[in-house]
Amino acid sequence: LEHYHHAGEKEYQCEVGLLSRNIVIQGNDKSDPIDDTPLECDSTSSGWTKMPCPDTFLTGLGGHTIVVGQAQGRLRGIEFYRMGMTNVMGRYPVHFHHHDPESGSVSMMTDCSVHRSYFRAISIHDAFNLKVERNTAFDISGHAFYLESGVEEFNYVQYNLAAFVHPINGAQIMPSNVVGNTLQSDTILVPADHSASGFYISNAHNYVVGNAASGGWAGIQFPVLPEPADKTLRFNGVVPKDRPSLLITGNSVHSSSWFAQNSGAVYEGGSLYWAEDDLESETLIYNAGRVSSERYTRYTKDDNGNNDFFRVYNSTVWLANIGITGWGKRAEINGFEVSDFQNRAIFVLFKVWMNSVVINCRSSNAHHVPNPGTGSNEKLFNNGKSWSGFFTYDHLMKHILTNWAVSNCGGAARGLSPWVEGGDEDTGKSGFVTIPINGLAPEVQLVSSGMKYDWDSVGGEEFVNESIFFAASGADGIYSMQYQSNWEDSDGSWTNRVSTTNTSTVMGPARAGYWWHLDSRPGKCEIRDGWKFPQQLCDKDDRHLGSMFTVVMPQVNQQGSAVLAMLDPNANARNTRQGSMTHFGLMGDSSVTTCTPPQTCGETTARSWDPDLTGPYNHEQYGGWYLAFDQGTPTHLSIQKIQLDDDSTMIQAMSLPPGTSSGDISIYAESKSRTYYLSSATSLTEVRSSIDKYYYDEATNTLYWRVIAGYVNNDGTYGWIDRAAQGVTGFSREGLHVTATTSKNQLQFHIKVNCEADVTGAFCETKPSFLVPGMGCPDGQVMVAIDKCGLPCELLQEGCSTLPPTPSPTLEAPTSVEPTSEAPTTDAPTPSCLICSDEATPWMMTQNYECATAPNWLINKKCNKNNIWVNNKYCEQSCQAAGFGYHDISCCVSPVELME
Repeated sequence: LEHYHHAGEKEYQCEVGLLSRNIVIQGNDKSDPIDDTPLECDSTSSGWTKMPCPDTFLTGLGGHTIVVGQAQGRLRGIEFYRMGMTNVMGRYPVHFHHHDPESGSVSMMTDCSVHRSYFRAISIHDAFNLKVERNTAFDISGHAFYLESGVEEFNYVQYNLAAFVHPINGAQIMPSNVVGNTLQSDTILVPADHSASGFYISNAHNYVVGNAASGGWAGIQFPVLPEPADKTLRFNGVVPKDRPSLLITGNSVHSSSWFAQNSGAVYEGGSLYWAEDDLESETLIYNAGRVSSERYTRYTKDDNGNNDFFRVYNSTVWLANIGITGWGKRAEINGFEVSDFQNRAIFVLFKVWMNSVVINCRSSNAHHVPNPGTGSNEKLFNNGKSWSGFFTYDHLMKHILTNWAVSNCGGAARGLSPWVEGGDEDTGKSGFVTIPINGLAPEVQLVSSGMKYDWDSVGGEEFVNESIFFAASGADGIYSMQYQSNWEDSDGSWTNRVSTTNTSTVMGPARAGYWWHLDSRPGKCEIRDGWKFPQQLCDKDDRHLGSMFTVVMPQVNQQGSAVLAMLDPNANARNTRQGSMTHFGLMGDSSVTTCTPPQTCGETTARSWDPDLTGPYNHEQYGGWYLAFDQGTPTHLSIQKIQLDDDSTMIQAMSLPPGTSSGDISIYAESKSRTYYLSSATSLTEVRSSIDKYYYDEATNTLYWRVIAGYVNNDGTYGWIDRAAQGVTGFSREGLHVTATTSKNQLQFHIKVNCEADVTGAFCETKPSFLVPGMGCPDGQVMVAIDKCGLPCELLQEGCSTLPPTPSPTLEAPTSVEPTSEAPTTDAPTPSCLICSDEATPWMMTQNYECATAPNWLINKKCNKNNIWVNNKYCEQSCQAAGFGYHDISCCVSPVELME
């Protein structure tokens, strides 16, 4: 065997298929298509230079074999050559057609070969229980192993090889997740053949085991069919896209998925359907990308109609654009190995468990592989600045990642400087983990454990601190993901971080300032500022992560506020600031320019009109979230789509206009049009300990309320939602858990304020003061975390146990040399200055800042303007020298000054 680059290390398990057989069924030399030029055309999409040509290879006219109805067909050891008729319905090399289930149980196609086929290798159409095993398909036009209509179930498609598979009438080029529709026509009978793949499994309720695919638009495709793609079966009640997988395991794919940016070698996506409102339709419609409506998304159900998972086990991919891509709502990828990918190793959306994943970013074969072209998407493979090991997504994701193993993903594998002498400078936006910061704000989206790095191949343990470890892609002018993306590293293995209390590590963007700074005590938080997208890493301890929509009413359908369009019809919700969020106890900053992405925020974090609000909390005793709106107090604020752990305490507050009274406030919960009104409490403490009270502090015009994942029951009572009864159970695997989100119909929490409204009617005309509630710490204690009070010494590096008592400075009165009998009493002189310390904050220490040389912006914004700094006298001397001191007199620059 010869191969131009001789790449054949262990990751590349190449297949050898025998095409010849003693029994041959074939067409003749007149069967070959006469429209066989040109072989390639200029691409219709930027990023690719060439593509398979449309309007070519459409005239193949080979033979066909068919087994119909109750007939029994057992095909063994047969060679099918020059078979199939391009775009002719039912004319395939081998076709089991409307095959009786009982006959299917004894019918089979085993140990056969199909090559130079003009339309598929085998079509299984309305057939059941078939055995299709150990067959080789090579040089095939259209999908090779093809489950035709989507009703086919209980078939055994096992240990087959599909290679050199060609699209029909040109390939679908897919530069993004979203592409246009293609329609059935005279030049393409099934428009899904624009993305022809080795295995086309239109119904997962089959046994797909041990197959190998080489080439193809995808290697194995699981398309989304909302109803059978056979007009005679369209209304038989089967929903192919939602059927559960029987067994999909042991399959391998390579050299695939090159004509799309985000499709994978294993591809769960691409929708084939009839127009929903045309019951007599004769035209199939295909969309190769992600179609987000429920009709065109996989919602796997079990045989009883309960939610289930699309499951793929023990698969291997190498030399592909992406290992596996999926758009379905629920999936389990259990046992998946990928090497030498071009774009990403894995890209699967929504609720997914990814377990036992092996990522070998670049094997020893990779440097032999040339780029297929010069287009921007054709030269990514050898561009170390472009690829990501794991690419997360924005909202609606619930990912559990367990037991991953990673090798060859460091700077040396990327061929970049400074890891490789003479390598390209890393100017890209990709990393081993890449976050799309131009997306919608996320909920609580990802928890992980069990990561193992091959330290030798990734460049040592310093890999987790390097720029290429964690990155952000997309436009950086978007608020949402910039400030609210999150990750819980439950055992510290992903970040290689050991917590001080054997707890999870919570990651949130460092750009969000104090929002993800959970704890100010030494060792509780750190910033990985070497990453392209720096993250704050903090001990989780007994805190929770929560999320919800906060919508200034009225609302646009199920999404954000309709008010933004009243203010600016051309505004984009994700990059238009709505207000800010701040933890209780921080001074905050009411300025609308306090931070604009990608700027780093301080104590106050900016929010956009994107309705998601996500962050850390545990407000059982202290703390809360303070929400401010630049336009003023909303007249009607709706809180919905709530993702909070049961029995946890979430406190929120906002300021109301001066003159607002308790009688102007109405707060109620709504479930399916049933309402429950909260009553007024006499203190914030009372709100913390109840679930149905709010508190309005008229002295400060601050309104406090508690949010729960609640439900108004049929009997009118209000409490935590019964998750099992209402179908909002969480997602748990391997001891990790992501809490489920309540729907808008299950709970809306309404806050209404009766005030004179502005021109939009959505905000009070009179704007309130910006006043962040304090922590309410006991005397002698200070805020040490977002939810805790403690002694000031807890914030010191040495802690409290080693601190000697520090007496207040005193001065002795001078003694007269010759005292008189009635010497007058002399008071101690009033010092002209104070002895001051100049101790930096724990955060400054992590940044290697000293008070005397700290940036001006830090001193100007903190010092006597910040409660924590005031309580702890941070940078006492530097603050006094800058005019923002804590005392009425100046600090001494030397002990001598004390006596002057």
